[in-house]
Amino acid sequence: MTILQCLNFVCLPLKFKDMRYKLSIFFILFSVQAMACKCSWRSIAENYQSASLIFYGKHIGKSNNTGVYATDGRQLQFDNFEIIRFYKGLSSASIGLNQKISLVSNSQSSCGFTFDSSRYYLVYAHAQNAGNYWEVSQCSRTKEIRNNQFIVPTQPDPEAGKDEQRELIRLAQAAGNSTHLDVWEKDMSQLKMQHEESQISLQKQLKKKNSMSIILSTTTLILLIYVLLDFWKKKAK
Repeated sequence: MTILQCLNFVCLPLKFKDMRYKLSIFFILFSVQAMACKCSWRSIAENYQSASLIFYGKHIGKSNNTGVYATDGRQLQFDNFEIIRFYKGLSSASIGLNQKISLVSNSQSSCGFTFDSSRYYLVYAHAQNAGNYWEVSQCSRTKEIRNNQFIVPTQPDPEAGKDEQRELIRLAQAAGNSTHLDVWEKDMSQLKMQHEESQISLQKQLKKKNSMSIILSTTTLILLIYVLLDFWKKKAK
């Protein structure tokens, strides 16, 4: 009798522990599922309206800015891009001739987006911290662009088959940003022309300096030869 009770006593805790183990696994999986990023499909137009900044560019690496911190005190890391074309939220004055911009890296958050260096992306970013910086979410239409291909892939994306870049240009024009796009491209072409002209001018100056250096060197060599010849003539006499 005592043995049976002991056996029952031993068996019950084992069953209880087994149940507790299963419950622990369940809660862990539930927590992971709860923490996972959940997004719903949104149209190009909806993303255009909600985004603060939209551009197509090349990721050129990450960087740390020691003077910029998040509201929780952590130091921010940035994803750096070289702009190829923008559709919303930028101007030539804001990015300058180098056409570069930085976004706050949030790849460690549940809905953060991870960028790979030297790859090309269509980026939908949202302003954070009263517009002091931009962040990108997986729930936006941000994506890698390969072979300059902007055609939206097949389902479940409701915009499947559309040329996303053409749609963005159309939306920009409808929003009255077409002149903004044209002005940006015109400004950038003018800046590039000015840069090229300054480079040409600099090259001309360098050529002029090189020519003067060659003339001076040649003149010096001739004078040296003349002095040596004169010296040898006098010595021969």
